[in-house]
Amino acid sequence: MPTDKIRFHKIPHNDTQAAILQAIRDNNHISRSRIVDLTSLTHAVVSRAVALLLEKNAITELRLADKNGPRRKNGISLNPQLGYCLAIEYGPSAIEGVIVDTAYNQISAKNQKIPLDSYPQEEKIKHIIAFTEGLIKSAPQTNGQCLGLAVIDPGVIDEKRNIALMSSIMQNWQNVPIVDIFQKYFRLPVMLLNTSIAKLRAVDRVELNGASRNIAYIEYGEGISCGLKLEGNYIYGHTQLAGELGHLRVTDKPIPCRCGGMGCLESVAAFSALARNARESLKQNSRSILSKIDHLDGLAVLTAAAAGDRLASHIVDEAFDYLGRAIAGIINIFNPEIVILEHNISLAGPEAFASLMRSLSKNSLLSHWKTIDARISKLNSYIGALGGATAVIDHCLQS
Repeated sequence: MPTDKIRFHKIPHNDTQAAILQAIRDNNHISRSRIVDLTSLTHAVVSRAVALLLEKNAITELRLADKNGPRRKNGISLNPQLGYCLAIEYGPSAIEGVIVDTAYNQISAKNQKIPLDSYPQEEKIKHIIAFTEGLIKSAPQTNGQCLGLAVIDPGVIDEKRNIALMSSIMQNWQNVPIVDIFQKYFRLPVMLLNTSIAKLRAVDRVELNGASRNIAYIEYGEGISCGLKLEGNYIYGHTQLAGELGHLRVTDKPIPCRCGGMGCLESVAAFSALARNARESLKQNSRSILSKIDHLDGLAVLTAAAAGDRLASHIVDEAFDYLGRAIAGIINIFNPEIVILEHNISLAGPEAFASLMRSLSKNSLLSHWKTIDARISKLNSYIGALGGATAVIDHCLQS
C-alpha cells in the first residue's frame, strides 16, 4: 500500500468525482446518461462534475463516441495526457519496468537480464535504482506529471512498514526499507506490492476490465503464489502475507524449500524443482533433448515437454499434478468465478495443460468445478510492473 511520507496526487476532489472517474475508467467512451445509470447520481450532479473534470483536463469528451443504445451520444474517456506513472518489478534474474498513462495505456517498457540473486543486498539496490533512473529518463515529456512509482517485490513484504521482509527465490534480501530508499532517491510517492497481487491487478484491470468480483490468479515461475480478489476486494491478509501458495506443504518427501520448510509446493513444482528433477533424471536417462542443454533451467524443461520430450513431459506432469492439487484447494475454499493461470504454464504445451486441468478437475469439488472458468492469461510480459502501475492510477482515482 502507499506510504504516507510523500503522498500520491488525488485526481478527484470529492467522492462524486471519484465515482464518475471510476465509471469512466470501467466504461471507455461512456455517455453522461450512462454515468447517471451506473452511479445513481442525478443528471445535474453528473453534468456539474463532468464540467469540472473537463476543465481540469482529467477527462476528454468525443462527439458521438458512445455506441451503446439506439442513439449515439458523446463519449467520455480518461485523459491520457493528464499524467503517467512508473512501475518496476525485480526478481532473481531480471528487472522489468513500464510507464503507463492516466488512461491505463502502456506507453513505454524496459527490461534487463541481470543475475540479481548472486549480488549482495547493497549491490542489488544499486542495480535496481540504476534501472529505474533509465526508465524515468525514457518518460515522455508530453504526458503531464508523474503520479508516482510502484515497486513490485518477489517476496514477503510488510506493507505497513513498507519493507521487503524476505524472498524464497532471491537470496540476500531481508528487511529492505525499499520504499524509504526509493522516496529519498527519486522524490516520488512510492507504492510497494508483492508479485501475486500486482499480477492479479494487471489481469483484473487490463485483461478482464474488472468484469469479475471473484478471481484467483496463480503466479507460476521461479516462485508460486496466489492473488485473490473476493467480492470485489483484493485480499492481503491479517499481516499482509496472504497468497503464499508456494509454501503450502504438498508432500511428505523431505525436499527442502528455500523458505526453510520441507515438501512445499515450490520445492516440487517451481522452475528450480523442474531443473533439479531434470538433472537428477539425466543421470539415469541421457536420451533426452535436455541432455544437450548446458544451462538447464525450468523454462527449458517446459519447452522440451511442449516439443514432446518424454523425460521432460514426465517431470512437468508430476509438477503440474502437485500444482493442480494446490489450486483445487483454493477453488474449494474460496469458490472463485475465474482462475487465471500465469502465461508461463502454456510454454509446456497443450498436453501438459490438459494434464493440469485433469488434476484440477479431479481434486476440486464438482459443485465448484462445474461453474468455474479456468484459463491461461493472455498477458505474457511486464505483468507485475503493469499491475503495479494500474494500482497507482487506481489509487489516484480515489477520493
